[in-house]
Amino acid sequence: MKKLLITLFICLLFIPCLYAEEGGDDPALIEFVSDEDLLEKQKKPFGIDDRFFELGLMKTEVVVSNNYLTIGEIFSKTLLLNIDNLRDGLQVSVGADVTPLYFNFNSHKGWGFGMSVLKLDAAGIFGLSGKILSLSEARDEKTEFSGALYASTEISGFFQIQKFKVKVKPALYYTMAYIRPNIKYTFENTSEGDRFFIDYEVFVHTAFPMENFPNQFSLTGTPGFDFSVGVEYPLSKELGLNEIIPFLDFDVGLDFINIPIVSSTTKDYMRLRGTIGSRDPFYIIDQDKEGSGEGDGGLGGVFKHNPEKTIYDESVMRIERPFKMLVSANWRPLLGSRLLTITPVLGFSLSPIYLQPVGFEGGVNATVNIVNMFIVTAGINYFDRVWINSLDFGLNFRAVQLDIGVDMRSQDFIKSWTAGGAGVRIGLRFGW
Repeated sequence: MKKLLITLFICLLFIPCLYAEEGGDDPALIEFVSDEDLLEKQKKPFGIDDRFFELGLMKTEVVVSNNYLTIGEIFSKTLLLNIDNLRDGLQVSVGADVTPLYFNFNSHKGWGFGMSVLKLDAAGIFGLSGKILSLSEARDEKTEFSGALYASTEISGFFQIQKFKVKVKPALYYTMAYIRPNIKYTFENTSEGDRFFIDYEVFVHTAFPMENFPNQFSLTGTPGFDFSVGVEYPLSKELGLNEIIPFLDFDVGLDFINIPIVSSTTKDYMRLRGTIGSRDPFYIIDQDKEGSGEGDGGLGGVFKHNPEKTIYDESVMRIERPFKMLVSANWRPLLGSRLLTITPVLGFSLSPIYLQPVGFEGGVNATVNIVNMFIVTAGINYFDRVWINSLDFGLNFRAVQLDIGVDMRSQDFIKSWTAGGAGVRIGLRFGW
C-alpha cells in the first residue's frame, strides 16, 4: 500500500512538469497546462508546420469572361450566334494580376510582416446595351469601355491587440494607364428620315507621354498612397459557443481594402474622338436609290466614320484604386479542426471604371487542409461584377509550395457554369 501511495505521489508531482516542458521553450520553467490549452493543442494541425519565412515568385492570375458565348462555342468548328440573346446586352471583362517577387515572415507569436516588391494589376471592361445590339430606338445610350493598369509596392503586417488580430497593408502605387470613355448611341425615326450615330470620345491617361512611346519614355505621373486594414476576432470562443455546441467554432473578420489617402496623378493623355453614322436624317433603305448607299442616304449613312485627329496633350488626372469593404467568417465545423474551413464573404465595392460605381461583393469558399500538405479550396463568388466558380490546389512541402487555380466565370450566373470565361492562377513559394 505504501509503494502505491509513493507511486501516485511521484506521478502527481512530475506529470505537470512534463506538460510544462512540452509547452514551453525553457525546460526549467514549470507551468501547469489548463484544459483549454490542451484543447488548443489538439486543434493544431498535425503534419507540416507553417513556415516562418516565405519567398514567393511569379504569383500570376489571368482572367477573361463574357455573358454571351462559352469557351466551347468560341472554339467550335461552327460558331452559332443567337441574336435574340444579344437583347440582354454584351459584357466582356479581362484582367491580370502579377507579383514577380514577395516575402512574408510569421513569428508564430502573434505578429508578422511582408512585402511585395512590385505588383501589377490590370483590368478592362467593355459593355454594349441590348438597345445598341438590337438597333432599338434610343437617345444618348451609354456604353462601357474602361480600363486601368496599376503598379504598386505593398508592405503588410499583422499583430495582436487583446483578442483582436489586426492586419495592415500600406501601398504606394502608380496609375500607369487609365481609360476614361464617353460613348453614346442614338437611333431615332423622324419624319425626315432616320438618325443613327455613335459619338465617341475616349481619353487614355498615362503616367508617361504616349506620342513617341516606346522610343521615348519618361515617367511624368506621381504616385498615390492607400492602405488596407482588417481585424479578426474569435467570436465563438469568446462567447463560449464552441463549448456549448462544439461544431460552432468560428472567427469573424472585417476588411477595408484600398482606403485612399493620396491620389495618384497622371499628366499625359491621348484623346480619340469621332462619329460613326450620321447626325443628318437619312433612310436606311434609300427611297430614291433603292438602298444603294450612294450619296448621303442609304446604308452608306450607317457606316460613315468621321474620326478626328488624335490629340496628345497634358492635363492632371487624379485616380484612386477600387475600394472594397468585406465582412467574412472562418467556420471550422469539425470541432475546430483546420481540416475543413468554410468562409462566407459579404460586402460591396466602389470602382469608378463602371457606369454604376457601387457593386455587390459576396460568396462562399470551402477549404480542405490535409496535414497542411494538400490544400484544396472550392468557391462560388461574385466579385468585380462577375460570377466565379473556382478550384485552387496547394501542394506544400514546407521548403517549397506550388499553388495552382482554375475557374469558370461569367457575368451571367448560368454561363459561369458553362465557361462563359475562365481564370488561371499559379504561384511558387519557398521558405521554412
